[in-house]
Amino acid sequence: MLVNRWIETHARVRGDKVALVDLPTGRRLTYADLQRESLRAAYVLAGQGVGAGDRVGVYAHNCPETLFLLLGCGLLGACLVPFNWRLAPNELEKVAADCQPRLTFIDPALPASPLQGPALSDLAGLPAHPVELSFVPAETPLAIFYTGGTTGVPKGATLTHTSLQWNAWNTISGWGLAPDDVSPVFTPLFHTGGLNVLLAPLLCLGGTSVLPGPFSPAGALDVIEQEGCTLVFLVPTMYEMLRHEPGFRPARLARVRMWISGGAPCPRSLFEAFWEQGLDLVQGYGLTEAGPNTFGVDPRVAKQKIGTVGTPLAGIEARLAPPGEPEPAPGVAGELHVRGGHVMAGYWGRPKETAEAISPDGWLETGDLAYRDEDGYFFICGRRKEMFISGGENVFPAEIEEALLTHPSVAEAAVVGVSHPKWGEVGRAFLVLKPGAAWDEASLLAHCKASLAGYKVPKEYLQRDELPKSAAGKVLKRDLN
Repeated sequence: MLVNRWIETHARVRGDKVALVDLPTGRRLTYADLQRESLRAAYVLAGQGVGAGDRVGVYAHNCPETLFLLLGCGLLGACLVPFNWRLAPNELEKVAADCQPRLTFIDPALPASPLQGPALSDLAGLPAHPVELSFVPAETPLAIFYTGGTTGVPKGATLTHTSLQWNAWNTISGWGLAPDDVSPVFTPLFHTGGLNVLLAPLLCLGGTSVLPGPFSPAGALDVIEQEGCTLVFLVPTMYEMLRHEPGFRPARLARVRMWISGGAPCPRSLFEAFWEQGLDLVQGYGLTEAGPNTFGVDPRVAKQKIGTVGTPLAGIEARLAPPGEPEPAPGVAGELHVRGGHVMAGYWGRPKETAEAISPDGWLETGDLAYRDEDGYFFICGRRKEMFISGGENVFPAEIEEALLTHPSVAEAAVVGVSHPKWGEVGRAFLVLKPGAAWDEASLLAHCKASLAGYKVPKEYLQRDELPKSAAGKVLKRDLN
């Protein structure tokens, strides 16, 4: 039970250090508090019949109780499944049927769902009689995160104590985390970005995390300033909202030493907007099945090599071809494969899909296309399934979307390949405009032709009020029509 040792150690060595701040309730939990609550959660779960190998569900907004349950499961050898509260009822039913939790705690503040179980608030009042805690092997599953949903049916990525430990170590060493770091958690805890980007690594190190409640740009700026946050992780759409907020002033954000963008490609215009204010914004990369923290980059290098996700973190290997095949030359895209202790144990209950994703010697097929430059820095091109072929040429939608986002009227862009009688496939662009902006197809064509080869320029442009997105901020291209 490696993860639980983090809390136990900090509780003994620095028990009065604040581990978690829950702003909606005003609670400031020390490591001693967290150790006490994790033990209590384990005793409550045991009293409800939960034992080694069982799954425990939680259907809730970000709150300390989710962390209590995770740590309680860790002590028992059980496994937490945080349910995505953005899913439709029939989708929740499918996930529950897949993982079959023995018990699910439900936040009554959320809309009614088909999930059944005690209210999350009952966790504090249920009987908690001490039980003997047996040894839990490091390879025991601790959490199942269901994939974000850009490909259809969710699969449960199973993370063990070991994989969470390796992600924490990689992040601490590669990103230079320190015990006095403070980070807000704006992304949902049912997503690996909520738990594993900074919250879990900071718990491993003895740092402080802040649960701010629902995201708003004005509220986020207040939290970052008032809590003295030093590291911030957001998805690009959140960063766009933040930089347009009237209170966005560098003086308020002076303690933040690194801004990390993830979950979706970060447009060049967003990088430049932050850099002009003297704020170090870098692009991260990861996936539910691995970490998610896989690469790291120095902010100075990020400005020299715009768009790079950096180089693999210390405990990680990366290659751009399947094992046994030659790698492409610098600048040539290939499919990204990664290997390391942070990789998931597999997809819950799906040995066939697991074998297709992970080679016998541990290489995970990410499904992303990337290239590396002559200095060894990696750049993500996009999903393999999103690439299309136009007139015999490979086309990566992310490159076109980057060009579209530099148009003065475009706020968001998504490009998909559609059938064409002459070229086989061509690009169709879906656009969200900036408030009050106008556009015409001729201006967009001219704008794209100025920076893209002709075969990459979309042949069709459609305006939308918004683009469908997953909880991680990724555009759900399958829902575009």
